[in-house]
Amino acid sequence: MARHVRAAAALVIAAVMASGCAASVAGRAVRAPGEPGAPANSHRAISAHEFLLADGDPTPLGPAAAIAVGTNYFTGARPPECTAALLFRGSPLRPGGSSDHAESAYRFSGQALYAESVDTYDRSLKIRDVISKGFTAVSNCHGEAIGVSPSGVFRPMRLSFFGTTDDGVLVWTMTRPDWTCDYGLAALSRVVLMLSACDVKPGFPMTGWASKRRAQIDRRTT
Repeated sequence: MARHVRAAAALVIAAVMASGCAASVAGRAVRAPGEPGAPANSHRAISAHEFLLADGDPTPLGPAAAIAVGTNYFTGARPPECTAALLFRGSPLRPGGSSDHAESAYRFSGQALYAESVDTYDRSLKIRDVISKGFTAVSNCHGEAIGVSPSGVFRPMRLSFFGTTDDGVLVWTMTRPDWTCDYGLAALSRVVLMLSACDVKPGFPMTGWASKRRAQIDRRTT
C-alpha cells in the first residue's frame, strides 16, 4: 500500500535520531448521525491508547509485543534545530492542545526497535498545515545531530531522506553506518500519529507503513 513520495527531498545534511524508536497513536470515533439516543454529529471519544498497535498485530518487523517506552529514547538534541528530526517523546511536531495522549514501544526478535504515539484532539486539525510545518522543521536539521536520552548521549546521525506522501504523511530517515532510524508523522482531522523504527540494517518501509497505519485509524474515526 506504499504511496509515491511526492516531496522526496534529498540528503539533507545531518539529523540526529535517537528519540526514534517509539511511537503511539491516538484517535476519536464519530458516532453515526441519527443513531438512537445520540444527536446527529455527536462524537464518541475513543482513548488514544485504543489506536495503538495491540499485542499480536502484524508489522513489517513481525507480530507486535507492547512494552514500555525505555530510557533509550531521546529527550533532547544538539543542535536544537535538530530536535524535530530526533525526538519521539515530546516531539515538537505534535500539535499542542491534545485531549489525550498515549505511547508504546514494541519488542521483536533481533535488535529492531519500534514505537508509536497518538494524540487526539477535540478540534479539527488542518492536516496540510501539520504536515507542511513538520516538513519545514525536520529539514532545518543540518549537519551532524546528537540525541540525548536518560541513558546517555547517542553518537551523531544525519538526516538522509525526508518527504511527504499524498495522504497526510511525513517520513524521514536518520542514519549512521551502524544504525538507521525511520520516522513517520501521520495527521488526520482529530488524530496525530508518530512512528519510529530503528535497526542495525536499513530498509524499514516507513512510507507504506505510515500510510497503512493512518488508513487503519481513519477507518475507526469516520
